[in-house]
Amino acid sequence: MKNNGWYIVKDLPSFIDHARRLVFKFFGEVNKNASDSFTGLIAGLTPTEEEEMDAMLSFSECEIIAKNFLKKQIHRKTKAIRYYINDTILTEMLESFNSRMVSNILNKLVNDGLLESAFDEERNDFIFWVNENNANEKETPETD
Repeated sequence: MKNNGWYIVKDLPSFIDHARRLVFKFFGEVNKNASDSFTGLIAGLTPTEEEEMDAMLSFSECEIIAKNFLKKQIHRKTKAIRYYINDTILTEMLESFNSRMVSNILNKLVNDGLLESAFDEERNDFIFWVNENNANEKETPETD
């Protein structure tokens, strides 16, 4: 239902799940016809993709993020909760889902020893680089 640019979120769990699927499915999608990608999203994810999505962008993380963006209204008498969203908030929420997924991917790469990380005080941000020791171990050829 639309009212002055605001939309009522009728099914919060389904809305959040659809939004995270959208972010996951379109992450890294380049040079594809948007309608083809959207059709693939509607068709669903493979079991492997579902597992990867759950690992990289969990529903619980997305629920916390979404509730920070959505406008909440509580009915005075019934105490029923309704959530509202507009185009600007939706865009910001999807960008936040995407940032969280990138953060989770980097965290996994660091935990797996494929990347090194440190905090750079000058940049006031984390920096990442390839773990040279790990790269050299994999490139060493076997000898007879």
